[in-house]
Amino acid sequence: MSRRDREGQRGQALIEFAFAIIVFMMAFIGLLDLAHGVFMYNGVSQAAREIARETSVHPGDGSLGASAESIAVVNVQRGLVPRLQTPVYQCMDIAGTAIVASCQPGNWVRVTATTVFQPALPLLAMLGPFTLTSSSSAEIQ
Repeated sequence: MSRRDREGQRGQALIEFAFAIIVFMMAFIGLLDLAHGVFMYNGVSQAAREIARETSVHPGDGSLGASAESIAVVNVQRGLVPRLQTPVYQCMDIAGTAIVASCQPGNWVRVTATTVFQPALPLLAMLGPFTLTSSSSAEIQ
C-alpha cells in the first residue's frame, strides 16, 4: 500500500468520524435534555407535595395558602424548582368535590404546581416549551 493510499484512508476516516460525532452528540444532548425534564418533573411533584403538606397544617385565615408558613414553603420551592409558578389551591371533600365555603378540618386541600421546561436541543426546542404540572392533596388538620 502506497503512502498516498494511506493518506486517503485517513481522510476518509476523518470524514466518517465527523458525521458520526454529530449523531452521537445530538443523541447525548437529547439524553441530557430528557434527564433534565425528568428532574424538573420530579421537582414540581415534590413541590406540590411539600406545599400541600404545609398548607394542610397551616391553611391560613381567609384563603388557603395565605399563612406565613405556606408562603415560606412556596418560596423555598421556588428556589429549588426553576420557573415555579404560583400554586393553585382548592378545598375539597373526601369525594373530590370542590367546596366553595371555607375549609374546615377534615376537608382536603389540593395543590397544583406548574413549571415550564425548555429543552436545549434545537430539534426538541422547536416543539416549544413543555408545561409540567403536578397535583397533591392532604387532609386539613
